[in-house]
Amino acid sequence: MPTLGKNVEYAIHSLVYLIDNPEDSTITVRDLANFQNISETYLAKAFTKLKKAGILKSNIGVKGGYKLARSSTEITFLDIVLAVEGEISFFECHKIRDNCVLLDKSELPWKKDSYCAIHMVMIETENKIKDSLREKNLQWVHDTIRKQYGQKMIDKTQDWFQSNVFSTK
Repeated sequence: MPTLGKNVEYAIHSLVYLIDNPEDSTITVRDLANFQNISETYLAKAFTKLKKAGILKSNIGVKGGYKLARSSTEITFLDIVLAVEGEISFFECHKIRDNCVLLDKSELPWKKDSYCAIHMVMIETENKIKDSLREKNLQWVHDTIRKQYGQKMIDKTQDWFQSNVFSTK
């Protein structure tokens, strides 16, 4: 089964940290990578794609960095997946049914452009996955993480960013 790359995971985790930014502030890819102990190179590639998709805004210069371009309630997991990975397909039909030895190739009993039952199931599955990703947004994951980790961890996270990012700008 196809899997989404780690860039999607890096992107979602990193975008969550941008939600609680002080107004008019940005965070660099380096700071986000350092905080999470992840590859700055991978994260930079993902952020370039997220900016191109209109999910992030960036500033250049001393106060350079990234911030969300839209509300966290408007940015869905599907938006992020499509931005980072591009259009994904769960199934690629190779029209195996056309190769059956019992069929007269000149008069196939179905239209060449129609989907077979197997392909239809795969399309339905892909649509359900996309619908599920469309239902979850950054604010949902932010709130869920807050419930899982509690206020102490949230305070530590905000203190780290305040001490290591915002106080130096």
